[in-house]
Amino acid sequence: MLCRLVGLLSIDSEALPFVLALGALVLSGVYNLLFRMAHQQPLHEPTYMVVQSGAVFASLLLMGASGLGFRLNAAMAALGVVSGVLGYVTGWSMLYALGRGPTSVTVAIRHLSFVITAGLSVLFLDEGLTVARLVALGMAGTAFFVMGGERNETGRPHPIIWLTLLTAGGMSFFHKLAAMAGVSASAFLMCQSGTAHITAHLVCMRQGGYRLGHRIVGFALTTGAMIAVAMTFGLHALRHADAVVISPMLQLGFLITAPGSFWLFGEPVTVRKVCGLGLGAFAVILFRMSM
Repeated sequence: MLCRLVGLLSIDSEALPFVLALGALVLSGVYNLLFRMAHQQPLHEPTYMVVQSGAVFASLLLMGASGLGFRLNAAMAALGVVSGVLGYVTGWSMLYALGRGPTSVTVAIRHLSFVITAGLSVLFLDEGLTVARLVALGMAGTAFFVMGGERNETGRPHPIIWLTLLTAGGMSFFHKLAAMAGVSASAFLMCQSGTAHITAHLVCMRQGGYRLGHRIVGFALTTGAMIAVAMTFGLHALRHADAVVISPMLQLGFLITAPGSFWLFGEPVTVRKVCGLGLGAFAVILFRMSM
């Protein structure tokens, strides 16, 4: 199974970046739902982050050994370490916010991080902005604002989600730089996840130690493996297409999370949310057309 997954990344096809980005989109939507499910009972978040980041690292190690390799230079290793710090802050703040606010709205705001990534890519990498791309970006951004601007009985999103937005945008831009450098996705992401794992241990020890349980381990191992595959898909998609197109697609996981939240958690289906989902779906179609 793992070898087939790695083999998919080497297929030479014009549609490959879109397929990989779409796969990452689906995975991100599902693991955000799992985050919320983990929070249905009291959860020790520092311990969760330790187990999850360790699962990410182990999954990337397996993918590297299965054919992706470990080619990396010192500059990209250092960038991976910085990205790991951003990754830990992203994961922790996202988990914290999901446990204290409405899932669909919280996830929608977090994924506005593509604005940061796309802006940096246009400014520093000279990526082009066609009419189709501008319309798609506008639709995606509007979808997030529509989704994120609604109040419901579960309350408003926790303010820390805006930190998640900034750190996630910076991390995604670093992924684009690594993709352009041609280094191994597994090696770069292992530097990132290894740094996040060490940071998670330090934070956990400062906050009273580990509180392991079957529930934490089960959810964290599952989400960690899914995050590893999603990040690998995303980095390979960025290798073959502009971040202005791929980065927004990678953030559209709310197309999966929001309907799942309606069904699993009883969050209300409203006109605003349905409009936001429709705009997001049309944005995906436009991004595919602009590749």
